[in-house]
Amino acid sequence: MRRLYTLSTIFILSLFKPENSQALVRVKALGASPRGQFVALEEYGYKSGNKYPFSKIRVMNVWQNKYVESGVHIIGAQESEDLRSIRKKAKDMVQQKLKKFNISM
Repeated sequence: MRRLYTLSTIFILSLFKPENSQALVRVKALGASPRGQFVALEEYGYKSGNKYPFSKIRVMNVWQNKYVESGVHIIGAQESEDLRSIRKKAKDMVQQKLKKFNISM
């Protein structure tokens, strides 16, 4: 019984090691077309095992339940870059694509 208790304790503690940490990711709707067919979605945060911030913006056709075209994906090059500046860069880069689908932020 004591050995089983020790093995289960080791297993549970191994779940909390840094390499098993979860990613910190959020998803936010940035805007939609007037008829609601297209929605711009931003996925941003810090990926698991990576200290660099990222932002990924894609347009989804809600009526067909699929993403259209390739999105914009920006990853910080340095740990000193903050998430706010990465998100701003991605939003600036995606403006033309959003106009194509009549989406305003």
